[in-house]
Amino acid sequence: MWPHCLFLFLLLHKTWAEAETSCPPPEESQFFQLFYTLLLGNVSSTELTGMALLADVPIMVLDPHTWNLNICRPWVQEITAETEVKKILSFSMVGIRNTIRFMHEMTAKAGLDYPRVFQIHTGCKLYTNGTRWSFVNIGEGGRDLVTYELSRERWVPQRSTLLAKVMSNTLTDLRAVSGFLEHVFSSSFPNYILMLHEEGRTDLERRVPPMAVVFARTAGQVQLLLVCRVTSFYPRPIAVTWLRDGREVPPSPALSTGTVLPNADLTYQLRSTLLVSPQDGHSYACRVQHCSLGDRSLLVPWGKGWVWHMGWPGAATRSRLTSALSPFKKTPVHLPLLASPSPYCSLLPSSLGEFGGGDAGNTLGLERISGHSSSDAHLVPRPSLPAPFLSQLH
Repeated sequence: MWPHCLFLFLLLHKTWAEAETSCPPPEESQFFQLFYTLLLGNVSSTELTGMALLADVPIMVLDPHTWNLNICRPWVQEITAETEVKKILSFSMVGIRNTIRFMHEMTAKAGLDYPRVFQIHTGCKLYTNGTRWSFVNIGEGGRDLVTYELSRERWVPQRSTLLAKVMSNTLTDLRAVSGFLEHVFSSSFPNYILMLHEEGRTDLERRVPPMAVVFARTAGQVQLLLVCRVTSFYPRPIAVTWLRDGREVPPSPALSTGTVLPNADLTYQLRSTLLVSPQDGHSYACRVQHCSLGDRSLLVPWGKGWVWHMGWPGAATRSRLTSALSPFKKTPVHLPLLASPSPYCSLLPSSLGEFGGGDAGNTLGLERISGHSSSDAHLVPRPSLPAPFLSQLH
């Protein structure tokens, strides 16, 4: 069930190696987002995943089995308990059940078949000049469906389909929904974001320098594929380039830089490859630029003097770097050892049950949905850790 939420997360975030290597501006760490994905298997079956992010740091994860919201960090739990958001979360189970019922009703009114996948993306970003940007988007099948115009208090269809028209009209007529959104976006969320940002600076503004390794793989009988693997860096923006005899290799079909992907320890990684000929007589190096290095660069050379031949032994093709000299400043860049990855979201088992709905989940008398009865509102999160959102890649 996790991949549904993962795909939405990746689609709504930049996933390439950005040329800009400056650290993100302050407003990027004052960006609160909620992601929900609902898989409607049939009229009586629903699977649900969800998470909340502050910048790119997970702060809450929805337990797909109990539908309780688990808070991931101590500072998030402390701030949540002190703000109005605690009261909002106490009715989360009611909101989840009403949302599921609503999506089934819209599917029926539009005369659509099952299965259906709906995605909800909402958020609020605070800017340093005192302004803010808030939004609510609902998608279906991986495409935009309706969006909320906060200033006009109405929902606008994003497709010329019956489903988009029915959903936008129905939501616009639900004045209680508009009133709730107006309140949370004007007061609850901005205050919550400011307090979270203040308490979570250590996590949100941390700088982790990249580690890099260059190795080769055979690519046919007359070519080698040089691979530069860069990992364990934070924040996300990074620039990776190849140097041939000290000069940057221009873009070409032989050069490919992959997407930036998350590690399980809340850092990032990417790979860049360059197709070369073993007998071309050139020297190659991978250059990494990242805001944690300041005005220095990490330079990882592909070792000279190796015997180039087919059936290249894997152990002999690795050129590892423990320190590098910047081409701009003759100052060593010392690389830390890669620590064991921490859990993607370490759940806090204490006092989280109240955010699963409490007795509020019993007030609706709802029918059984996908094996969940109203008594599920009393279930508390299990202290065991869930599978990581994305396990560390190798």
